Amino acid sequence: MKFFSFILIFIVIFLLQQDTGVHCENYHDMYENYIERVVSHIYSKIISYRKQDSKNTIGIEENLQTNTNMLNLRQKYCYTIGILNYMYIEILIKYLYIINLILSICQKYHYKNELNYFSPCVEMLEKVLQNSKTMIANLHNAMKFLSYIDIRFLFSEGIIPHPIIEVIDFIYQYVLGKSQDTSSLDLNQSPYDISEMKLENLTKFHTDASKIVGDFFQNSKYILIFLINDLPKINIAELPNDLNFARIEILNTFFNEIVEVWYKNLGFEEFLNPKTAEFIPPINPDTNQNDGIEALNIIRKESGWKKMNHISIVYFGKQFSVDRIINDEVSNINFQIKKKHVSQLLRCRFTEIMKNYRSLFSAMLYICDKDAHNYYNNCVIKLFGSLVKSKTMLEDLYEALVTLKKSSIWSVNYTSESNLQIVFEWVAGFLSLLENNDFSLKNINDNKMIKQLLIIFKKKFNVFSTLLLNEIKIFDTLCHKDDKFKNVQYYVNYFRNPENESINLNPENSMQIMLNACNFFDNFCENVSKSCYKDLGFEKLPHCKIKN
Repeated sequence: MKFFSFILIFIVIFLLQQDTGVHCENYHDMYENYIERVVSHIYSKIISYRKQDSKNTIGIEENLQTNTNMLNLRQKYCYTIGILNYMYIEILIKYLYIINLILSICQKYHYKNELNYFSPCVEMLEKVLQNSKTMIANLHNAMKFLSYIDIRFLFSEGIIPHPIIEVIDFIYQYVLGKSQDTSSLDLNQSPYDISEMKLENLTKFHTDASKIVGDFFQNSKYILIFLINDLPKINIAELPNDLNFARIEILNTFFNEIVEVWYKNLGFEEFLNPKTAEFIPPINPDTNQNDGIEALNIIRKESGWKKMNHISIVYFGKQFSVDRIINDEVSNINFQIKKKHVSQLLRCRFTEIMKNYRSLFSAMLYICDKDAHNYYNNCVIKLFGSLVKSKTMLEDLYEALVTLKKSSIWSVNYTSESNLQIVFEWVAGFLSLLENNDFSLKNINDNKMIKQLLIIFKKKFNVFSTLLLNEIKIFDTLCHKDDKFKNVQYYVNYFRNPENESINLNPENSMQIMLNACNFFDNFCENVSKSCYKDLGFEKLPHCKIKN
């Protein structure tokens, strides 16, 4: 069976597997019910905190029930995430207050050159940080779990609060690093010099962390009026009255109380390691989730993602970087959101590739029309040669897309931001063009054949350009790109003057411009194959091997 026929069959199969079946609708209900149970559990615990701590005011539950809209999942979710965001920020503020208080004491000893007190003070501060590791790690785990909820699967677009995972992650990474620090000290430095270096490092950490925590309030665009009223009525674990005399044991009691009240009692231990059916995340019966988890955990560790650091996705109004998308181990708990994030990121990256693919071909056609007009046929033959060489890149992209599809990482749903179907059709279309037409140099031997092949190529190219233009119109709603797309004229100018080297534009030298373009295009295709197929580990995935 020819490759063209195979592609048509595969596209039909993809279309028949769209997310419109009964199973998918059932999965949506199952997932929504699962999140409803999780959010309701946390919500009820927060309500209980509020009732216990405010005896002379109307309870939150009564306030919320005055408005029946507050009983739906969206409003309950917004309230729960909003309260937790602000409570966790308050905890971090108190935590940073403790660090600052000890820092100021150490700085005073340092200023007065009191050697007997300075180094022990710095050691005490590091001990406090190490002892806080469990508290910070649990708060981090809680926010990470909340960030795994696929709110775009549940709610229509609108203002929805996102968990403050980035805020707490900075502090978590520092504290984790401190607890794991096994670096040997410079034996040539005195203990006092070492303490000075540690004090400088700790001071910088406190300054940076305080700014990140402070920026939360400045950048917060979402707060419900009843959050403002309720926040002061929900108590956090209280600090000792006089911290100047607080022992490490007393601070540990504070840390343990935070863990008990704002992590364990809210149910996060159960959510992350569910043992009861109500908190076990559902699995879509139409997917092979184990294959998907295995595939994501293989490719997320590969080096090719570094080539995408200039791209982030836009998910429900928030940008997610490449590191944020691929950093976590994929499991049943976060597979729903991770497959969406990875698919949307690859949609952004593959669209960028195909946009550059189009711009480079357009630049080459322009050069044949303008610069190498007197050698037009030879110029077009060079273009066809590069088209044939691009087949390897297209096959690699094709196999990557099919592997992702068979691994249940994406499915055909034209309204989904993570749908890769449009990219798949572009790639499959060019492969079928190459399968059904011989653009190889050895078979191009007369002007008529060149003209016929050029007509066929331009027809396909124009259809592709129209479809690509429609995708680019929504690109900014799906993706954020640090640099702008380079247009056709940029490439033409570059090929005329690569690396600032002067080229004589006499007719007999005009083919050199086309050779520059072809070399650039060929390198572009090779780099795409390496970064988006080999360096993403698709050759390691066992689920399907289309080439074979």
